[in-house]
Amino acid sequence: MKTKILFFSLLLPLYGGSQTLLKLKSASRALPETVFLAGDFNNWHPADSNYLFRDGQLLLDLPQKVIEAKLTGGNWQFAEAYADGRARPNRKLQLQGDTLTLLWEAWESHLDLPPRGVSLISDSTFTLGGQVRKVWLYLPLDYDKSSHRYPVLYLHDAQNLFTGLTGSPQKWQVAQCLDSLRLPLIVVGIEHGGKERINEMSPFINKEYQSGGGSEEYLQFIEQRVIPFVDSNYRSLPNAKFRLIGGSSLGALVSYWALISRPENYGGALLFSPAYWFNPTIFKQPSFESAPKLVYQMAGDSEGREPQVMVNDLLESDRVLAGKFPHWQRQYKVVAGGEHNEELWQQELAEALLWFFDQAPLKEYLQDVR
Repeated sequence: MKTKILFFSLLLPLYGGSQTLLKLKSASRALPETVFLAGDFNNWHPADSNYLFRDGQLLLDLPQKVIEAKLTGGNWQFAEAYADGRARPNRKLQLQGDTLTLLWEAWESHLDLPPRGVSLISDSTFTLGGQVRKVWLYLPLDYDKSSHRYPVLYLHDAQNLFTGLTGSPQKWQVAQCLDSLRLPLIVVGIEHGGKERINEMSPFINKEYQSGGGSEEYLQFIEQRVIPFVDSNYRSLPNAKFRLIGGSSLGALVSYWALISRPENYGGALLFSPAYWFNPTIFKQPSFESAPKLVYQMAGDSEGREPQVMVNDLLESDRVLAGKFPHWQRQYKVVAGGEHNEELWQQELAEALLWFFDQAPLKEYLQDVR
């Protein structure tokens, strides 16, 4: 499931449509007893009884003509996949008032087979909300052949960063990107908390949705557990100016908040498609004096059903940062045709990373190690 798309769609209005009958079929195995349809029409609820298939059929009566959806077995541990267990991209269904037949093949296999350089950090203290949280680590190509220390980028939503991890069928392909660029950078990917994601990654409660406001505990987990572990067990540069934080959608929202609310902990932030719409008061929060920071923001001009909202918020964020922190290095980009998905974030990752290494202090660091 494309988690980052999910929450941006919460506020978007729906238009047009008619009744459509969905029928389930299976090519090679028995259909599961319980199958739901989740999508942008019900906030991606995986077990909404209004969208439960009965006797293999579901009548949809929705106002929109096109929906994005996925079959589930009642939770996201049972998301539809191809016959070999590979995650299947979200379906885009045209609702034309007739009958649509959906072929169910399998549920996801949930096997993590990460690429070169990526491994799971095993530490029993990585618990958040009473559950062990998976944290993945990428080490650069020359890590074992060198003795120098490396800057670190902390990214949210690890499930969607690395090829081979269970999560979105599309990935940022962080490891392949960095191997290709040969940038001396450690990346730490922290898996999101599933249904807790929206709460963990928003600093303030969204009153309309009665959710959010739990980012303090999440950021403390990163700063009190994950960062000290990485700095103690790997050759990272433990200086905050060489420590970046980033993510997409709500992951960008919480990264922006981390940078402006605790500038002593980070030297910059990578912000892809930031979901400022969920906490618009974030721009009105008090600022703190800080050393220069690096901020790279990017959004597509075709994100969601109200794409101009995303673009306008990005521009407003840059204006606010310019006013509060004129000594910071800032860059923003609006991508023509860019949509709110991993395809866009993968496409833009290399350019963003290269920008960071073309600014002080990473530029001087790169010159020293090369």
